[in-house]
Parts: sequence; C-alpha cells; structure tokens
Amino acid sequence: MVASMTAGDATETTETPEHSGRTAHRAWSAGVSSTMWVFAFLILRIFAVSGYSWDTAFLVSTTISLNDGLAILFGSLMAGHLLVALLLVFVLPLLVAALLWGPRDRRLVMGLAATVSLVILVTITASFHSWWLPVAASAVLVSFSLIRRLPPDHRLRRVWFAVVVRASAVAGAAVLVLAAFLQTPWVPHEVIGTTDGTITGYVLSVDSGYLNVLTDDHVFVILLSSDVTSRK
Repeated sequence: MVASMTAGDATETTETPEHSGRTAHRAWSAGVSSTMWVFAFLILRIFAVSGYSWDTAFLVSTTISLNDGLAILFGSLMAGHLLVALLLVFVLPLLVAALLWGPRDRRLVMGLAATVSLVILVTITASFHSWWLPVAASAVLVSFSLIRRLPPDHRLRRVWFAVVVRASAVAGAAVLVLAAFLQTPWVPHEVIGTTDGTITGYVLSVDSGYLNVLTDDHVFVILLSSDVTSRK
C-alpha cells in the first residue's frame, strides 16, 4: 500500500510533457508580445514627435536604440501629464477592478500595475492641483461596481467583464494611444544659444562634437558643440 501511495503521489506531482510544453509556449508568447509592444511604442513615439514626417522620423530614429525604451516611456509620461491624467481616469479603475474581480492568477500583475498607476495619479494631482482626477477615477470605479451588480446574463455586464479580463491588454493599448498622440519629446525643452542665434527645441542626444536637436517645428538640426554658447 505504501508503495502504491508513493507511486501515486509521484504521478500527481510529476509534470507531464504536455504541461511543460504549454508553460513554455505561454512564456514564449509573453516574451514575443512584450517585444512587439516595445517596438510599437518606440515606432509611434518616433513618428509622433516628428510630426509624422517620414524624413524627420528617420533622423530621430538614429538618436535612440531599443535600450532607451524605458527612458523614453518614463520621459513620455512626464512630458504628457494631461493626456496621462485623462487615460488614468479609466485605466486605474480598470486595473483595480481586475485586481478585485478578475482572474486570480493575474492579480499580482494587476496589483503592481494598479499601484504604479495610483502613484502616478497622486503625483499628477499634487503637482498640478488636478483635484478632479481622483474624483473622476473614483466615479468610474463606482460605476464599475454598479455594473458588476447587474444580472450575469446582462449584456453590459458581459462586455464589462470581458474588458476586465483583458485589463493588461487595454492598459497597454492606452499607453500606445499616448505614444501616438503625444508630440512632445521625452526630454526637457531647452533654449539653445548659438553663434548664429537662438534655437528652441529638444536635445535628443549629445555625441562627440555635436548635438542632435529637434526644434519646436519638428525640424531635425545638427549643431556643432563649438557653436553652442548656452543651454537653458
């Protein structure tokens, strides 16, 4: 009996090849999806800051690499606080709803995303006195709670639950919307004094001997470091 129980326990705890294959496939799919998302984000940001000019976008692309993705993401969020605030009104309540009522296996990820979104919301509210932001986000969360109380076969509840289940994809799509519509670059705005006059724009990169600058009119300019007299 002991031998049979031990064999049975081993059978229950041993991972089958099919299960291992499914796990590996999910991990591979997640990696591919993340890579595609980062690539789409960078492409949209490059075109947006270039005023959707093909030639300018090509020049801007020469100043960045895939390793700059995190800096560009953070800089974009800082530069477009108003658009970020509008997206948070819907995205933050959606992440909280997914944390409370969504699939259990995704609650850790939803919790981390909701925490980061909450920190961004509090920071924007305090920095720009946008007191309407937490009020609007709370109102959306209350509306989600009321929708959840509808009968299970109600069409609105089914649609809402389908969105909650796909909260991570919706949040990712919201960030891509930000990337496509925000034309402000991910670096601070500067007033650059040169020997030929003043240029206002964004220094995208500083290389040996010259600066790559995107002007307010979405014109790509290369300045020699020796011609730059001041940067403010």
